[in-house]
Amino acid sequence: MQLNIIISILFLFLTSCDETDNTIVIDSVEYKIPANWEGKEIDSSLIADPEKLVQLPQENTFEDYRIYLNKEARNAFVIMAEAAKSDSVTLIVDSGYRSANFQIRIIKRRMEQGDSFERVMRFVAPPGYSQHETGRAVDLVPSEVRFAKTKIYEWLQENAGKFGFAETYPEDIEPKSRWEPWHWYYTSDDNSVK
Repeated sequence: MQLNIIISILFLFLTSCDETDNTIVIDSVEYKIPANWEGKEIDSSLIADPEKLVQLPQENTFEDYRIYLNKEARNAFVIMAEAAKSDSVTLIVDSGYRSANFQIRIIKRRMEQGDSFERVMRFVAPPGYSQHETGRAVDLVPSEVRFAKTKIYEWLQENAGKFGFAETYPEDIEPKSRWEPWHWYYTSDDNSVK
């Protein structure tokens, strides 16, 4: 009899635990990861080792920021930037690798400025969900929607794939995601661009 009660209690406990209920803790407050990020968690094997990242040349960065990428993404980006330059297009990066802690700082700063957690999550990936944590993502200048009306964006749409880069948050591809025409991700493991 007692065993049946224990099994019943254990069953109720286990069925009430939702393993897909991911959360984030900011200043000791636990927040549920919103539905728009469900299924988009970065494979932990892709998270970059900060000690293996390499710096992007200053000529490719906004206001001489110190931006780091994984070696293959960095080398492919430099080659792509040279090709763009020969077509009179300048590729300037204002964000590359960002750690999970950096993502938390972005979220925290936006919340301190008055945004709700839910609003911030419409525009900022939670830690563990940002492609920037892989060291393979770049945000190009201007990193806002008007980027889609630039010659840079037009050039990238036609040429980025040749260098292993893809626009991973394109317009209208997935209604739960925000369009980020400035955000490009290195997807290729092709040795010819290393």
